[in-house]
Amino acid sequence: MAHFLIGSLITAAFILIILYVRKKRLQVAWWQWILTVLGFIYGIFVLEVIVSFLDEGASRAALVIGLSLGFIAFVWAVLLGRFVFTGKSRLKKNHTL
Repeated sequence: MAHFLIGSLITAAFILIILYVRKKRLQVAWWQWILTVLGFIYGIFVLEVIVSFLDEGASRAALVIGLSLGFIAFVWAVLLGRFVFTGKSRLKKNHTL
């Protein structure tokens, strides 16, 4: 059941990213989309590792590995949000100052 929830969550997040890009009319290059898809795949990997450790009854291992891998996923998501999915209006405002 957890695998279906992870799949649903990731699919919904990816659809929301696509809708956000269309709404803001952002120009995202092909290599930026590849980085985004790889980030989503890595996020799936992190969540599946946590679920598999919890299924085996190793809650401490799930916590330690989840925190270490999750930190990398969090940094990846922040960098994508900062450098790929920022609006053009923010960049123009910073350049005029």
